[in-house]
Amino acid sequence: MKPRPIFRLLAVIAVLQPGMLSEAAVAQCRLCATQPGNPSSGSNPAERETPLRIEITANLDFSRLAVLNRSGGEIHLDPQSRQRRISGGLRDLGGLSLHGEGRLTGDPGRQVRVQLPERITLSAPNGTTAELVRLDTDLPAQPRLDREGRLTFAFGGRLRVNGNASGQFRGRIAITAEYE
Repeated sequence: MKPRPIFRLLAVIAVLQPGMLSEAAVAQCRLCATQPGNPSSGSNPAERETPLRIEITANLDFSRLAVLNRSGGEIHLDPQSRQRRISGGLRDLGGLSLHGEGRLTGDPGRQVRVQLPERITLSAPNGTTAELVRLDTDLPAQPRLDREGRLTFAFGGRLRVNGNASGQFRGRIAITAEYE
């Protein structure tokens, strides 16, 4: 069987922040706090907290691979060791693979929780799919924002490709973050 190239395996990141206050809601809270005679103005710590924000600074990119047989294979980008491992019927065609990177900003010193989905289906324009599973980060067990209110992290996972897959795969990874 002649190897078929999988041109590029790329996960494009979209960030969701459920439960975070919208810009309008934050502005409204500031206006409420400035009203004279409002006994609860500024007394609730939740009204004073800085909204937690996520910025993706590097997309997860598995680079270029070829499928060698019908069984397909798997490529693993480990955010802890920063290594890439290819198994099964895949061959590396060169190029740079990248771990995803993100940055949280919010209240300095606050502990946060970051959650990644268990699996994502990536699709190519030709209709074939691949599956991104076992997403993980290099964050410690109890991540905390630094003195400037920032926390940078890497993320990766395992991309499973079946034997008939080809194309440039894309998908969205919903990363959520919230204060503990």
